[in-house]
Amino acid sequence: MKRTAICLFVSVVVAGWGGAVSAQGAGDKDSGKPAKDAKDAKAGAAEDDTSTGIEGLDSGANPEGKGSPDAAAVKAAANLSWADIIVLPRKAVLKGLRFELAPYTGTSLNDILIRHYVFGVDLNFFLSDVLWVGLQGNYYVKALTERESLVGLQYNRIPTLNRYLFGAALNFGYVPVYGKFALFNSSIIHWEIYASAGIGVTRTEIIPRVPGDATFTNDSLTPNVALGGRFFVFDWLTLNYAVRDYVILDKFESVNRPPGQSSAAAKTAADGALVHNVMFYAGAGIYFPTKFSYKLPR
Repeated sequence: MKRTAICLFVSVVVAGWGGAVSAQGAGDKDSGKPAKDAKDAKAGAAEDDTSTGIEGLDSGANPEGKGSPDAAAVKAAANLSWADIIVLPRKAVLKGLRFELAPYTGTSLNDILIRHYVFGVDLNFFLSDVLWVGLQGNYYVKALTERESLVGLQYNRIPTLNRYLFGAALNFGYVPVYGKFALFNSSIIHWEIYASAGIGVTRTEIIPRVPGDATFTNDSLTPNVALGGRFFVFDWLTLNYAVRDYVILDKFESVNRPPGQSSAAAKTAADGALVHNVMFYAGAGIYFPTKFSYKLPR
C-alpha cells in the first residue's frame, strides 16, 4: 500500500513538471513572434519616413506636389533675363528749385471780328515739384477777319474794336494731376495738367471808326486764369499747351464821338467794358539747371 502511494506521488510530480515545461516553451514561441512583428513594424516605419522625405523634396521642387518639375517650365525659367522684368518708371523730370524758360505762340479764340496772334514767354521758378511763381510777357499782332468787313456792308455799321499791343503778368501755378502712358507700346510718356492764375496789365489801342481820327491807348488791369499741360521729352525739355482767359477792364471809343476829336478828349469820353480775351497757345519749356538728382530718404 505504501509503495503504491509513493508511485502515485512520483507520477503526479513528473506530470506537473512536464506541463510546466510545455507551457514555458509555448510562451517563448509566442513572445518571439511579437518581437519579430515589432522589428518588422519599425522597419516599415523607417521606410515610410524615407518615402515621406522624398515626397517632401519633390513637393518643394514642385509646389503642385506632382513629382518632378515640368521640363518646359525649367527651360523657361532658365531663359529669364533682366529684360523680361517690367519696372514702373519714376517721374521723368523733377522741377523743384529749377527755372523754366517757356516761349510760346498762340491765337485768340472768342472774337469773331478781330483775331490776335500772340508771341510770348514765361519765366517760372518752381518752389516745389507742383508749385511755381512766374513772370509772363506777351506781344500781340492783330488781324481783322472777313466778318468785320461784312458787318459794315450788311448792317451799315462800323464795329467798335480795340487791338492789343502787349501785356505782362505775375502768375502762380499748381500741378494737380500727373500721369504717364505708353506710346505705341514702346516708350513711356510722362505728362501733367496744371492750373494757373495771376494778375497783370495789358496795353490796348482803339481802332478808330473814322480813318485818320486820333487814337488813344489804355493800360488795363488784367487778371487771368489758365488750364494747361506739359509733355516731358527730356530732363530739360517739355512741350507745353494752355488755354488762358485774360479778363481786361478796357476802354472803347465812344459811339457818340464827333469827327476830329482829340485823343485826350476821346479817351475821357471813352466807354468802359469788361472783355474776355481767351487765348490758346503752345510752346516749349527749357529747364535750368538742365540736370537734377533724386534725393532718397536714408
